[in-house]
Amino acid sequence: MNQSRVVVGVDGSPLSEAAVVQAAHFASTRGMTLHVLHAFAPDLPMLGFGALADRSVVTDHGRRLLDAAVARAHAAHPDLSVTSALHDGYASTSLVGSSQTAALVVVGVAGHGVLSRAGLGAVAMQVLTHARCPVLVVGHTSAASTPASGGRVVVGFDGSDASIGALRTAVREAEVLGGTVDAVHAWQARGATDPTLADASSWEDYVAGVERMVERETAALRPEHPDAKVEVHVVRDDPVHALATSSEGASLLAVGARGRGGFEGLHVGSSALRVVSRSACPVLVSR
Repeated sequence: MNQSRVVVGVDGSPLSEAAVVQAAHFASTRGMTLHVLHAFAPDLPMLGFGALADRSVVTDHGRRLLDAAVARAHAAHPDLSVTSALHDGYASTSLVGSSQTAALVVVGVAGHGVLSRAGLGAVAMQVLTHARCPVLVVGHTSAASTPASGGRVVVGFDGSDASIGALRTAVREAEVLGGTVDAVHAWQARGATDPTLADASSWEDYVAGVERMVERETAALRPEHPDAKVEVHVVRDDPVHALATSSEGASLLAVGARGRGGFEGLHVGSSALRVVSRSACPVLVSR
């Protein structure tokens, strides 16, 4: 990927302020630039009648949001190069369009919209579904501080190509943080006829097989990341619950956009969508 900028969407909500800090940290630690974006659609139903009678008021408000976001980014990383833009139209459309020339898009899990109290807001869901680059979703205002060094990175691993990509992402992120990786594999029977329920099946053999898969993929990364430290955790649990539990105290959770389930052409799986609203730390959805 030759893109060298991080794009973050802001709407003035506490989560978007936290998203700016996370985006600034990502850009600064990788020698990238940061682009702060605010978009405004004039037909949003929560505005009420006559809310746009004075367009300049709306424009000035948007510019103040952008100025505050740029100042927040510079407060966290003074030397970071930051640009900003005010777009007409829906935020999700602008962010998805910007993702075509970005290394990463960062959003809050929910903003100031009519569904801001829902687990996953409409903008975050649309960006996750249609973005052309990885997406970092920030779900807690506690992320408004720069990530500490030595942090733990959790990654969901099920052996799919997407989860292998997520493992690579997790190893790279752990190197930036100077931390370690916890690779979490959650096993659930797919039904009463699942062959792993047979009397002859062995949980120990299953765990050993997952550990070998993770070690094989980690070994392939060691020429570039020789200090990678990856610990494997295989649990009997719902994958989303297992990842949400493991995210407690972690700096980052990395997941693939989709795993082994779903159907051909699916952009993002249900597990990825569910885990972003349940994680105790920011979630990086790789592609």
